Amino acid sequence: MDYKENFEEILIEYNLEKKPVSVDFKKLVDSVKFTERATHSIHTYTAKLIPNIPYYFFNNSFFVSDRAKVLDPFCGSGTVLLEAKLAGLNSFGSDANPLARLITRVKCNNYDISKLENIKNRLKKDLGNVTSVHNFIGNKSFDFWFEKHIQVQLASIKEVVSNIKEVKYQEFYLLCFSNCVRKVSKADSRISVPVKLNPDRYADGSKLKISSLKKLDELKSISVFDKFFEIVDQNIKRVENKSFISNYRQVGKLVSEDSRNLTPLRDNSIDLILTSPPYAGAQKYIRASSLNLYWLGYNSLGELDKLNIGRENYKKDEYKALKKTDIKSADYLLQKIFDKNPLRAYIAANYILEMAEAFKESARVLKKNKYLVLVASNNVVCNYEFRTQEYLKEIILKLGFTLECEMVDDIKSYGLMTKRNKTASIISSEHILIFKKNG
Repeated sequence: MDYKENFEEILIEYNLEKKPVSVDFKKLVDSVKFTERATHSIHTYTAKLIPNIPYYFFNNSFFVSDRAKVLDPFCGSGTVLLEAKLAGLNSFGSDANPLARLITRVKCNNYDISKLENIKNRLKKDLGNVTSVHNFIGNKSFDFWFEKHIQVQLASIKEVVSNIKEVKYQEFYLLCFSNCVRKVSKADSRISVPVKLNPDRYADGSKLKISSLKKLDELKSISVFDKFFEIVDQNIKRVENKSFISNYRQVGKLVSEDSRNLTPLRDNSIDLILTSPPYAGAQKYIRASSLNLYWLGYNSLGELDKLNIGRENYKKDEYKALKKTDIKSADYLLQKIFDKNPLRAYIAANYILEMAEAFKESARVLKKNKYLVLVASNNVVCNYEFRTQEYLKEIILKLGFTLECEMVDDIKSYGLMTKRNKTASIISSEHILIFKKNG
């Protein structure tokens, strides 16, 4: 289906009313079951963009033609890159989180199913011979999150998977391993940032107390090997499903770990940018991935966090003075926030400044007269509305773009909602802003 005619109707409405057009992308694109589509569900990840949005734009001749080059500079777990590949487009992405990059690569890679099956059978045999797992045993942090027998079995899986020679096949099994980690931990599955299950928080007889006690009891005897191979089988089926609908000629490729430096991409080389950037302090992406990252061998999470735009961890000396963003409305609000909470003001100001750097780089690689589609939401900082989409809009307009259309969609996916006590609110709607790079 080509959504060009639908978008042209939206564009007419926007030009008549000069206000955001209300759109429900889940209803607009309702013929596809995205939870079952290709490899979208190959690994859990926090705050995913709903696939309906990229599907709409990539199956829309107003924006793309055959084999167009698409960029998502904040690609997360690769929703945009995968949908571009499935639409027969070449896609490129960037993300600072190594777990996100792993998920994206595996989602977009093509695999020989028989080879995946052969490796799986070899892993089952190898797991019976593993002995050197001591590096992962006795860690106090692991003891907090995992039963002892679970640590041993996870370490065994990690060892045999690490022996797979071909990188992309090793990464497939590392991803399955990573997805297993959180499922066999004592972390509450309802919360993105790891929080240990605590049945005592809930009233006796309540569903939450019963389910928490049941999960903790199951962990005492669970077979991690069985859980791992259950995940493997599910993911092989997803890869096999993708092979029936994916255009093998097209690529989904990561070009950078930093959206502010896309040097592998030439000036004026991209046909369309579609992205949903991080919020200012609304999601702790590295912390949310921490259990997975530790088991994948990333121990310096503080260093990883420093690479993320929207991060929260700064030293006290860094936020003594208020930063200016050159966006009048933002600077006015930031001063009010600074008077209440200097750290929150610094987080928000630095977010705007670093986003400006990132969009400058995006502007460099986008072709003239082509489009940038921005999916962004407002947030609340220290009880003040932080109009993220307005500030990002001003940044992009200053870079030589024209705002062509604006849509707004109420969020009905809890994966996109975040809340922090006293400092942030639930994000309940998204703005889809369409900019055209001036020729």
